[in-house]
Amino acid sequence: MTPIVKTLDVPLTPQDAFDLFTKQIGRWWPVDSHSISAGSGTLPQDLTLEPKQGGKIIETDTKGDPHPWGHITHWSEGARVDINWYVGRDVSQATQISVTFTPIDTGTRVDLTHSGFAAHGETARASHDSYDMGWDHVLGQRFLQQCRIVLSHAALDTY
Repeated sequence: MTPIVKTLDVPLTPQDAFDLFTKQIGRWWPVDSHSISAGSGTLPQDLTLEPKQGGKIIETDTKGDPHPWGHITHWSEGARVDINWYVGRDVSQATQISVTFTPIDTGTRVDLTHSGFAAHGETARASHDSYDMGWDHVLGQRFLQQCRIVLSHAALDTY
């Protein structure tokens, strides 16, 4: 099965885009529709990412219980993050996400590759197709929208 590949140009520096994607994930991730809590009709208290290799991505539900989404397998500050991704699944069913941040004239090119769906067994194709559409919303709409908000706030701060 071919990996999912999404490319997005954002109007931020690679470091700023990287920080927003990783260290500020709770600021832009659509937890209202793409979280474990959303599946039970609630919003999580928090969504955090530990910014280091070996760090975890944790959703904290309304009761304060942690739900791991994945862990960081590669951390290159401002340039690349790789994640073993297993939201709502056992870690043995992890897929792999790699996100790179490359400088371009207008800001940063963000390349996301999501692979390893064979780990989902019989549901691999359905999972792949669901994530393919999901990344369009999560990365292509919500992350891009937050990048533009960050840029507009930075512009206001210069006045």
